[in-house]
Amino acid sequence: MKRLLLLIVLLTSVVLNVEAQEYRYAKRGYFRSVRIGVMHDQTTTFSLENVGCSVDLVNGYAFNQWFMMGGGIGVQYTIYNIDSDDNSGQTNVKVPIYLHLRANVLDRKVTPYFSLNLGGGFCKGYLPDLGPDANRAEVNGSYEFYYVEPLAGVAVRFGGGKMLELGLSFYADFGRGMNGGPRLGVGFTW
Repeated sequence: MKRLLLLIVLLTSVVLNVEAQEYRYAKRGYFRSVRIGVMHDQTTTFSLENVGCSVDLVNGYAFNQWFMMGGGIGVQYTIYNIDSDDNSGQTNVKVPIYLHLRANVLDRKVTPYFSLNLGGGFCKGYLPDLGPDANRAEVNGSYEFYYVEPLAGVAVRFGGGKMLELGLSFYADFGRGMNGGPRLGVGFTW
């Protein structure tokens, strides 16, 4: 047990004492990222009626120019049935909290990247009817969920670890059936 604690302390001190190492277009060390996006919730049939917006904040550590890991929190605001008469304009808010894993493909000024967000969260507000096996639509419901979001995109690096990113993802939450859909986001990392 003492050896395990000593190993943890040594590894922690090494990670915390490593200075930021510059690569050609990336920086090793702490990073912050913010992403805004527009999304479509495909909870019900595919239509352009269920639209939303989102904001995500991620803090983490860039191990090198290829791999980054961190923790994130987001807020997703969705408006349902904006063109129909029943429950027109109903909204809900989802708050996912997740582990953020990211891989950059190239050490170049412009690079494709892939990321994966895994976690959970909660939803409050309008919950649409998910079909004959689910509960009816609730105007002021809530539920907790598991969250998965794979993302692919392109980043433009500015040096010193700064990046402007454009990505397309498919977010999904599992808690009251499966909810989710595509999301187009623009982000900045520094």
